[in-house]
Amino acid sequence: MSKRANTGWLQTAYRLFVCCLVVLGTVASVGLAQDQVGPTQGQLRIEGTHIAHLVLRRDDDHTEEWSNLSGSIALPVGTYSIQQLSLRGDYTCQAQSLTALGQIEVSRDKPAVLRAGGPLRQKVEVRRHGRMLVLDYRLLGIGGEMYGPPPVPDRRGTFTVYRGDRAVANGAFEYG
Repeated sequence: MSKRANTGWLQTAYRLFVCCLVVLGTVASVGLAQDQVGPTQGQLRIEGTHIAHLVLRRDDDHTEEWSNLSGSIALPVGTYSIQQLSLRGDYTCQAQSLTALGQIEVSRDKPAVLRAGGPLRQKVEVRRHGRMLVLDYRLLGIGGEMYGPPPVPDRRGTFTVYRGDRAVANGAFEYG
């Protein structure tokens, strides 16, 4: 092989090597740029009102936390569970209600919906237990979730029982 052919082969190999380095550098920089942009975002639309504090945990144990929510929020795509939910006035969603609200699937294509919070409605169920009346009080959000009243150690709940227009009994009880 001649010296000239040897030089031509080396130049071709060198050019190929430089092209590979350029391609690898471009691919690496595109990947780095995507990492800097962050994970794909989705939307969570809040249909309730008066939400003071919300904590969501993604399926990879990453948590997201917000205060004073309304409208919608952007968050990374994934499956979330509600860890904590409280309303203005220190009303806290009870633990069994958090699981009843279910998982939240946030995708890039379609907004997820959280139906929780106000407007609230009060529900009282009365049962007879022998000579006693048992009053079950529930404060319910729009998603059916139950909230506990803020702890007030000095205040007791009161009630009055009517027969027609006439009050026949009244009393007080402790919450819980």
